[in-house]
Amino acid sequence: MKNIWILVMVFAVILAPSDLAAFKEERLVAIGDSIPFGYNLDKENKNPPKGSFPSLIGMKKDIEVTNLSIPGLTSAQLLKAVQSNNTFRESLKNADYVIVYIGGNDLLNVVKKNGGLDGMKMEEAAPVIRDLIYNVYSTILAIDELTNGKVLVYNIYNPYPAAGDQLNTPLAYINQQYASLIKLLKHFASVTLVDAYKAYHGHPEYIIKGDVHPTAKGQQVLAKLALKHMD
Repeated sequence: MKNIWILVMVFAVILAPSDLAAFKEERLVAIGDSIPFGYNLDKENKNPPKGSFPSLIGMKKDIEVTNLSIPGLTSAQLLKAVQSNNTFRESLKNADYVIVYIGGNDLLNVVKKNGGLDGMKMEEAAPVIRDLIYNVYSTILAIDELTNGKVLVYNIYNPYPAAGDQLNTPLAYINQQYASLIKLLKHFASVTLVDAYKAYHGHPEYIIKGDVHPTAKGQQVLAKLALKHMD
């Protein structure tokens, strides 16, 4: 009887590592601005709510979610965080999936600086767009150095659909650059473009009225877009 228990213990030790690996939980890390944070889905805005699209993805896929998104974050600030913030870097190392949504604040800051959409000129937005694309490129490279996980990069939807071509023109240019950038990076990194712009086009109901952030439905749409690339 004693010998049987010894054998059981030996097999337990041998099998334990593979069993643990089999039950290892996948992890998703979301980084970016107020969109993946889920801003204004609730009144407090202290923590990312359950209705934020990274959380919805986590619930659907039954995976662990770490949402490091910060409202107001720009692409330059995100790049700095990925390069030097220990919390970001340690979380990214353990990620099976990384969600990146950034750039809206870069563009909105130009709009504010010029007194609104009517005062914004393409030549004034061009340097900001150039820096944004460079920052996104550098951020993806930094993430790729940290993890073997799949990186899902969202392009930018139009936060002011009623503005028409005033914002659609620079956004179309930005998203064209995003597409070219991801196409290039695909040659040496596990990265995929998620087309939020196309999904939101013609759907003002996806944006909170009088706001620029997604409604609960809008967050669900963003989650479904990523899930298509995760299945």
